[in-house]
Amino acid sequence: MNPLRGAVQTVRSWLGKSVASSASDPNTFLGSLMHLPNPDVILRHIGQREIVYASIMADPHVMGEMRSMRGSFRSHEYRIAPGNDGETKSMQARDLCEQWMLNNQPNKISDWLEIMWQMSASIFTGYRAHELVWNMDGRNLLPSEVIDRPNRRFLFNAESDPLLISRANMRGAPVEAYQFVISRHMPTYDNPYGVALFSSCYYAWLYKTGGWRYLMKFCERHGLPWPVARYPQGASDEEIDKLYKAMEEMIESAYLVTQDGNGVELLSPKGGGGDLPQERLIVLANREMSKAITSQSMVGEALEVGSRAAAETAKDRQDGVHDSDRDIGADGMSFIFKWITLFNFGAGVAPPQLEFYKKTVAGKARADTYKVAADMGARPSKKAMLEELAIPAAEDDDDALLPTRRNGTPGPAVDPEADTEDVDFAAIEGFEFAKAAGITEDEAMQLAADAADQAIEDSMIEPVYRMLVEYERAGKTLAQFRDALADLVGEMDDDALREVLERALTYAFLTGAATRAA
Repeated sequence: MNPLRGAVQTVRSWLGKSVASSASDPNTFLGSLMHLPNPDVILRHIGQREIVYASIMADPHVMGEMRSMRGSFRSHEYRIAPGNDGETKSMQARDLCEQWMLNNQPNKISDWLEIMWQMSASIFTGYRAHELVWNMDGRNLLPSEVIDRPNRRFLFNAESDPLLISRANMRGAPVEAYQFVISRHMPTYDNPYGVALFSSCYYAWLYKTGGWRYLMKFCERHGLPWPVARYPQGASDEEIDKLYKAMEEMIESAYLVTQDGNGVELLSPKGGGGDLPQERLIVLANREMSKAITSQSMVGEALEVGSRAAAETAKDRQDGVHDSDRDIGADGMSFIFKWITLFNFGAGVAPPQLEFYKKTVAGKARADTYKVAADMGARPSKKAMLEELAIPAAEDDDDALLPTRRNGTPGPAVDPEADTEDVDFAAIEGFEFAKAAGITEDEAMQLAADAADQAIEDSMIEPVYRMLVEYERAGKTLAQFRDALADLVGEMDDDALREVLERALTYAFLTGAATRAA
């Protein structure tokens, strides 16, 4: 027999078969007939999962972290992307899923973002389940309700399939795949229940709760100062008894009358280091729970003052964790889209996918980038700039905000889409007359003389003007002129450079106007 043919037959016999499946696992010899216990060692030890989870979630610090994460989740928007852009049925499936979400509420008490948050909240308890109630909507088969169900209703078998616990079957019965969306956090085949963050919080929450108990006892016992009365040496028993009764009355009346020679002082207990061990325990527990829930404690607790770089690193890390949590909600909705596509369009059609995004508005740095690009002659799009900065364009000139000149008066704006070689001199300070309509010869000559005097006084305008004329004859742009100007006048700040440019342009225009008038 050909050895190669024998090897091919052997490989074919392996196709589609798992060697290390649950059927061959000696620890799960009953296979899918029996559920797997939740491997969470903490919750298996205490045996009261639902009560403990609810108690941990009720902790003020944990609730604050959860609300912060939920706020970050709901600050994002979502969209439905087609599975195969351009393919007709795939686009129709995308439209059907989008209309289904637009026209229907998932259930009586939740919106779609809340449903997706519940799916993502599986990070706290390991897994979450949502039931899909299917109904006909015209000619389409769609879920009429998406309802979250408590975790206590589900177990998982050795194949990670969910088993529904009911009165008829307390050990759990298999369900159809399209009936439930099971959202899980970091599941494995050994642990189909997922990893619950609340389990990591258990001991910190437990000791924090115990710390509160003893802290309250301390405050009850030592919260008020102790009044200490001192009687003089040699005082009789009768005098001591009188002082004792006076001290008892002092607690109620807040004052004391006693004979000279007696002393009264108030003693207040103090914790070492300025705080109490119980308080330090509570703060430490909060930090540990913040690490488990948000992956870091810098935001949840005001620790030592750190650098800005450390704060930005912590925020970036937290944002990355939140992005991964949102993926669980997106995957849950995409699971529903898969069944909607299969039921209404058949197999072989790529189902749509839900994705989250957040609109960001560009700031001053991005606006400066557009300005630099315009100054260099790149001719960036005015429309694109306004859209990126989320600034609506003015409807007319009366509605437009104009740039302010140095004298405080508004002036006309420069069109950023105009060619830099055709500069609108009317936008430059001191050139309101640039249209030159009706200018007389005497006025032009006088203005030219004034500009020339100013140029001589500055001792640098004349060379700049000559350079400007040479660049104009060569057909070069103002951006090129500005780059070469540094070689002539040296390094200058933006204001000084703009001043030189304006005066040179003024001199050039007026000289040309006077020549034309002559």
